[in-house]
Amino acid sequence: MKRIGILTSGGDSPGMNAAICGAVIAAEQRNIEVIGVRNGFDGLLEEQFLPLSSSRVRGINSLGGTILGTSRSDRFLLPEWRRRVPDTLSSTGIDGLIVIGGNGSLRGAMALEEAGIPTVGIPGTIDNDLGGTDFTLGFITAAETAVKAVRRLTDVALSERGIFFVEVMGRNSGYIAMFVGLATGADFVNIPEAPATSEEIYTKISQAEGSAIVIWAEGCGDPSPLAEWLREELNRDIEISRIGHLQRGGTPATLDSFLGFTMGAAALYTISEGRHSIMIGTRNLQPVEVPYEVAIEPNPLPPYLQSMLLPLLNSR
Repeated sequence: MKRIGILTSGGDSPGMNAAICGAVIAAEQRNIEVIGVRNGFDGLLEEQFLPLSSSRVRGINSLGGTILGTSRSDRFLLPEWRRRVPDTLSSTGIDGLIVIGGNGSLRGAMALEEAGIPTVGIPGTIDNDLGGTDFTLGFITAAETAVKAVRRLTDVALSERGIFFVEVMGRNSGYIAMFVGLATGADFVNIPEAPATSEEIYTKISQAEGSAIVIWAEGCGDPSPLAEWLREELNRDIEISRIGHLQRGGTPATLDSFLGFTMGAAALYTISEGRHSIMIGTRNLQPVEVPYEVAIEPNPLPPYLQSMLLPLLNSR
């Protein structure tokens, strides 16, 4: 392969830029040209291409977001739009594509494979919910961002004897909630893999002396009805704080930058050597090749976290 495209898709996550950098540096060592695709799959459909070089990606490892931009492309879901892509790539001389993103992005890469386009994926999602990899890019940074926010809210709760429900990201995964709860010593953690009942949360909060912090993964639904019920039952002020998109931004944690660069280089080597239809994950800090079919499978919290640590945390 002489020319390889790279794009970022879906929600941005810290470490994406490091992956772009790793791929470009590795490509130059093999005399391969890298073409950036702006704004995800939409940019692929609109032929928004940008040549990348080591000078262009210098210093981006420490930048949050993605220099290529990203999107959630509704058009790419339609076969009539996807059919245009092979001719577009052929006319620009792009031999294969590296796709950085989450579950939906990898499914997009699988669709390109069905059209005869070689692809390799890189897991870029803060939810850490892809199979076959210890970590996805952005998870560590997002968890650290949430930890800092919860520690500040804990100061407020202690001072005001308040009860806070702190909602963190995690649509189908409780990784962020669990890590944040353990790191901050929260009073209760609610995750989508093992959602607590209203009665369980009521019992714990009613026993709290003074303040209390409940970490709530967004995949558990809206906490507002429960908070309102608890206000009436306990006659206490209960606040809801949603950290939201702050978890996506900011300078990547050291591990996210390291993993991003490593995965980017490994993805370039893999696709240039003719292996594709796989995601580059990480196991014990080593890059591993994961079939797409495995990568897109749900990746819930390990059983020991659900069955041992979560009950310990919530029963304190």
